[in-house]
Amino acid sequence: MPATEALRDPRSLKRLLAPRSLAVIGVSGEATGFGARTVQNMANFDGPVWCVNPKYAGQELHGRPCYASVNELPGAPDSAVIALPRTGVMAAVQALAKKGGGGAVLYASGYGETDLPERAVEEQELRDTARALGFPLLGANCLGFCDHTQRAGATFMPDYFKMTAPAGGVGVVSQSGALGYALMQAAERGFAMCHMATAGNATDLDVCDLVAFQLSMPECRSIALAVEGLRDARRLFELGELARQAGKPIVVLKLGRGEIGAKAAMSHTGSLAGSTAAWSAGFERAGMLEVEDFDALLETAGFFAKAGAPKARGVGILTPSGGAGIMAADHAEFAGLALPQPAPQTEAIFRATLPDFGSPRNPCDMTAQVATNPKYFEDCMLAMLNDDQYATVVFPVVYHNPAPGATPARMKTMEPMAAATGKPICIAWVPESLEGPGAEAADVSPNLVLFRSMRRMMNALRLWFHHHDPKPAPATPDAAASAAAAKLPAGEQTLMEAAAKTAFAEAGLPVVRELRAANAEDAATAAQSLGYPVVLKVDSPDIAHKTEVGGVQLNLGDAGAVTAAFARIKEGAAKHAPGARVDGVLVQRMEARGVELILGARRDPQFGVMVLVGLGGVQAELWKDVALEVAPVSPEGALAMLKRLKAWPLLDGFRGAAKVDVQAVADAIARFSAFAAAAGDRLEEAEINPLVCRPDGCVAVDGLMKLNG
Repeated sequence: MPATEALRDPRSLKRLLAPRSLAVIGVSGEATGFGARTVQNMANFDGPVWCVNPKYAGQELHGRPCYASVNELPGAPDSAVIALPRTGVMAAVQALAKKGGGGAVLYASGYGETDLPERAVEEQELRDTARALGFPLLGANCLGFCDHTQRAGATFMPDYFKMTAPAGGVGVVSQSGALGYALMQAAERGFAMCHMATAGNATDLDVCDLVAFQLSMPECRSIALAVEGLRDARRLFELGELARQAGKPIVVLKLGRGEIGAKAAMSHTGSLAGSTAAWSAGFERAGMLEVEDFDALLETAGFFAKAGAPKARGVGILTPSGGAGIMAADHAEFAGLALPQPAPQTEAIFRATLPDFGSPRNPCDMTAQVATNPKYFEDCMLAMLNDDQYATVVFPVVYHNPAPGATPARMKTMEPMAAATGKPICIAWVPESLEGPGAEAADVSPNLVLFRSMRRMMNALRLWFHHHDPKPAPATPDAAASAAAAKLPAGEQTLMEAAAKTAFAEAGLPVVRELRAANAEDAATAAQSLGYPVVLKVDSPDIAHKTEVGGVQLNLGDAGAVTAAFARIKEGAAKHAPGARVDGVLVQRMEARGVELILGARRDPQFGVMVLVGLGGVQAELWKDVALEVAPVSPEGALAMLKRLKAWPLLDGFRGAAKVDVQAVADAIARFSAFAAAAGDRLEEAEINPLVCRPDGCVAVDGLMKLNG
């Protein structure tokens, strides 16, 4: 794959995305027009806002001065919104660049997201022009941005100027304009946001550039990113490193996860959608925190904007409702979270405080009696927060309408407790009455985090702990793997078992010893040399799935058995693959039984070479139990992949079986991934199936490789 394009320097985008002046090109007199709405959305902006439309030159338009052309503006605008049809965009971009502007937002659509090749060419010309001029573009086909720190609503969505919540913590970036603005509307209820930007077609700037800019904002503490596709998804790795250095987590949602959604994403933005598994692996490599639901995106980013590193690994649950406590415990268990029982001193406080029909455990059921004595609640909450086992306390709100003042008062009580202990309190909003003063009080609090789903809350906590877990060491260069990759033959071709395993062996992988035999007599001689029992496999460049044609004969104990097996292989190949070229057989020593894994590698159009490991042999396609990563991986990373498999217990001594040498297996995966990564664009696909894993190590028994030209 070509070299990855570097992220745009955030300083070069400051005028465009955090402007001190703005021009709107193509403002009409209609209040509902896109240009007019943009002017209205700048109502609370401190800097100058200039309109451009020759029809209204010299007049005020929607309360702002209007000019005949860009050339006549009284200054060079930091940012400009081009609210013109597609056909007028290029001239406006050139005029703004000549004026000394800092960049432009393009509302116009009809470029590469269409099926018209000439429109894709037109968009490429626009990109090339803007980059030659050093003039950054947001869009095309985008909804704009909102700099909430300056109340700059450079967007055509209505009523941004009514969003008066204080700016803060979360930045939002979305390819979809409508979804980005849908998230931005959380500011109406007090949710602390600092910036929202939409990329649309990403003609010039993509979501990675926009996130990099938001990471540079002092107000930003976390990012909510909704991505459909990228021209080069490897840019996520550089972005992830920026986020790590800044200590600002990126919570990401991939849109277009299914086949139909992926096609819709392609038609919507003109970007490649890629495979869901590859995207998830890419996000993990970049250190980003993936959620699967749109509803979870802002909630999770809001949590990370408020929560520092966890001080423990346990979750405490404090509730006035036994049922809500059970529901919270269920979802915590489903998410793999620890629910330790309270320490003796904590339990003593519970027992001294709660009625005898309460539960002094975790979950702690304070019962409805807590409503009659607020001190019960305060004592129990403080006791659980002060218990060193708990990183956070979950508090389900189960009602608020019967006593609408009680819930905000309770939020006010919890706020200093969370601040003093440095532990976030997670509010699970259970009532179907979704809004109210209590919910708003949690949203605006710097230490209370509101969730409207118990499942989403527990998943956010799972991501919180995962984000702060130690990460596997990165892969280091592997000279043997690189040398073996350099020796791969030129041209498009498939390397069948013998040739593929030779390459794997040269890369340092443990490979079963084998000999080739053209006839039955040679096969018997080879078997005698290797030692019985042996395996015979059909040796053909045209037969990939040998078992389907009877091309694998196992556990052959003498020369007679070998001769008979050779005949069966020839007969099976002739019957089931009559056109296949058969060069004879491969003779291998019969390996001792073990756990069979599959190692695979393939070239992904977005992320380059990916490596997978899963339960192998003939079960690989049946169970689809695999872990996928961007190649190369280190032995530590490979071991982490193995532990993610449902089949991990088979490697770790399931039901008293001997444990596999998992370190040897991890080393083999790491070497395989290094070889695949070194092969790079030459490699279309590579496979070892099975890799037989035993207490004394592992060995590759079969292999295949496809190379491109």
